[in-house]
Amino acid sequence: MANSAVNDYLATTKPTDINGGFLAYLANLTEVAKVAPSIARDIVFELRDQRSNLKLIASENYSSLPTQLAMGNLLTDKYAEGFPYHRFYAGCDNVDSVESYTSKQACKLFGVDHAYVQPHSGADANLVAFWAILNARVKTPELERLGVKDPTHMNQEDWNKLRSLLGNQRLLGMDYYAGGHLTHGYRHNVSAQMFEAFGYGVNQETGFLDYDEIQKMAVELKPLILLAGYSAYPR
Repeated sequence: MANSAVNDYLATTKPTDINGGFLAYLANLTEVAKVAPSIARDIVFELRDQRSNLKLIASENYSSLPTQLAMGNLLTDKYAEGFPYHRFYAGCDNVDSVESYTSKQACKLFGVDHAYVQPHSGADANLVAFWAILNARVKTPELERLGVKDPTHMNQEDWNKLRSLLGNQRLLGMDYYAGGHLTHGYRHNVSAQMFEAFGYGVNQETGFLDYDEIQKMAVELKPLILLAGYSAYPR
């Protein structure tokens, strides 16, 4: 993509008809093409694909142009580990402001009190949820039982017992080969190493979930976490 792309657009478009968003997008592609033409080409191809095909992948999205432009700026330079105003490194004030604003917008959108908006894959997000449950249902009660607020103050014996409790919980989810997600106990995923994982499938004749069988397994296994989601179950 040559520099003339922006010039051609400006030369062939009336000033009153110039689209600022398109111009910014075109300028962005032009700058990328100067360094990596193949990447600029692939971005255009992705735009073409998204306009030509319907995506049915739950983990994907159709972002607005302002969102795309907001991602291509100096904030990409930052390393902001932790949470807003509670980072592990200095110099994150501007990132804190952006993340706080985004969190408030997400809370307003979904009608919730808290929102975690740091970018993660679906797998990472599920693992965060798992650890939140482990903390609430296993770690916190055990610390309260021992009368300890800070785990760094635990002796080695109690710490080892807590670690054993955290790693000895059961998870029941849809079997990967029946359409379940890889974080629902698939043995090649860390979830199967975090939990004693069990999977339920579908009725081999109907292809549907057998809720009576799932209930039977849940009563028998008594898992800490019972997962009802799926990744590729078309019913």
